[in-house]
Amino acid sequence: MSAPAEAAPEVLEVAADSEAAARSRVYGLFAEALRFPQGELAAALESGEIYQALALAAGALPYRYTFMGPPLIEARELGRTYTALFDAVGGRPQVSILEQRHEGSPPEQQLWEELLRFYRFFGLDFSTGGARERPDHLLMELEFMHYLTFLEAGAPDSADDIRRGQIDFLERHLARWLPGLRVALAETDEAEPYDVLIDAVSRFVGADCTYLGNPHAGPQPPV
Repeated sequence: MSAPAEAAPEVLEVAADSEAAARSRVYGLFAEALRFPQGELAAALESGEIYQALALAAGALPYRYTFMGPPLIEARELGRTYTALFDAVGGRPQVSILEQRHEGSPPEQQLWEELLRFYRFFGLDFSTGGARERPDHLLMELEFMHYLTFLEAGAPDSADDIRRGQIDFLERHLARWLPGLRVALAETDEAEPYDVLIDAVSRFVGADCTYLGNPHAGPQPPV
């Protein structure tokens, strides 16, 4: 995976007093922090500004979750580490941030079809392009949860239906494969700060699943 050319997008802004807004902001900040470190993002990681924003956003969540930021690392070293870990040098990255590369994932075509159905069902159609990454890329899945919680914050009358979509997506995808990514990075040398960030996002997804519960019903992407 090569470094994306685009700068990290701004986190969607929603009502500050909404529980869904707090969750949306944390998902958005994690997606931003886990992009290739360049430009303003690299500076925010080097200074710790983005970690402070994550800690502040975590404090507004409707459940207990503590974000502990990783050690501060120079921007140049961040770029080298990101490339060494996640860039596909020689065909495969040292650690993959693609769902399909982790144990228990269905075949690629089946996985992509399911993910694209999820995205399309909630108003995001990438069938003609427009996506920065593959459908099963970690950033795509985090941004999708950022988007779903943004929708929930803006449509309280539909919150129950949107939440059922969130728990279904989390259980089928992020909550299922993030623990394996967490272990892979924990067993990799010189993985800071990304081992700490993936540990933090994995714990957050687990806490969010517990908060949402498991309705076993609601709108499903069309088969």
